[in-house]
Amino acid sequence: MAIKVHGIPMCTSTALVLLCLSEKGLEYELVPVEMSKGAHKQQPYLSLNPFGQMPAFEDGDISLLIIC
Repeated sequence: MAIKVHGIPMCTSTALVLLCLSEKGLEYELVPVEMSKGAHKQQPYLSLNPFGQMPAFEDGDISLLIIC
């Protein structure tokens, strides 16, 4: 099962996460978040990251967030 990274690649934090996952050789799936529509400040994204920041991760039953 691949790690799901919720974010957009133009976001520096998301890009750093994708780079680290690539360097480690881990499988991941980028789940795009439509920032222009405010999707990062609405449900269901807020259930992954209650602060509405990117990125957020899902690995099976585990959800992680980054606070910058």
